[in-house]
Amino acid sequence: MEKKRRTSLFEKLLLIVGFFVLVIGYFFINKAFVSEGFVISWGFLQTVFLWLLMVIFIILLAIGEDIKEGILLEQLDELRELKEGLLKKKNR
Repeated sequence: MEKKRRTSLFEKLLLIVGFFVLVIGYFFINKAFVSEGFVISWGFLQTVFLWLLMVIFIILLAIGEDIKEGILLEQLDELRELKEGLLKKKNR
């Protein structure tokens, strides 16, 4: 049976920052599009590209944090099993 893990404070803050980047980025992209006269220009493409890079970076950061937490929990379980095994062997 798989154990449920709780989300850390870092993951909660990352979620809030991710939503903030998505919403604020959308408004900045819209503002850049309007200021360029509803024409796709080089500045608009740079704005969109940088916004997408930030979104991808936040997603990769969240994935990395999840993987790290999973590895740490697996190592903790292995250490507990080793400790129990050593204690059983010592009590024999």
